[in-house]
Amino acid sequence: MKTRRSLIWSIAACAAISAGIGGASAGATVNNSSRFAVAQVEKTTGHGEGVIRAVDSEERKLMITHGPVSGPLEMSPMTMAFRVAPNVDLSTLSKGMKIKFTISRDAKGLYVIEDVQPEKP
Repeated sequence: MKTRRSLIWSIAACAAISAGIGGASAGATVNNSSRFAVAQVEKTTGHGEGVIRAVDSEERKLMITHGPVSGPLEMSPMTMAFRVAPNVDLSTLSKGMKIKFTISRDAKGLYVIEDVQPEKP
């Protein structure tokens, strides 16, 4: 029964990668070294510019109104709250600040701000 279950998980993982579920790229591979298949996916990023509408230091989130996000991780213009990576210093950011940012998707498919650069006046 274990072998059949492993085979089913492997097939499901391959199908998900082939279909592009979860932002998987063409360079995705499947690791069958454990009982369950685990997809290893290259990090997909995008770059954008926007204005900070709110900073939530406790939750490590930024509310940003941004234009189109370019790169492999394309996104239409909108206002949205994003989680912020631990390496980003939120103390240097404030409401109304114009920024350039790099965004990615984490293992759960959620958007994460990886880098923030205040726009120079």
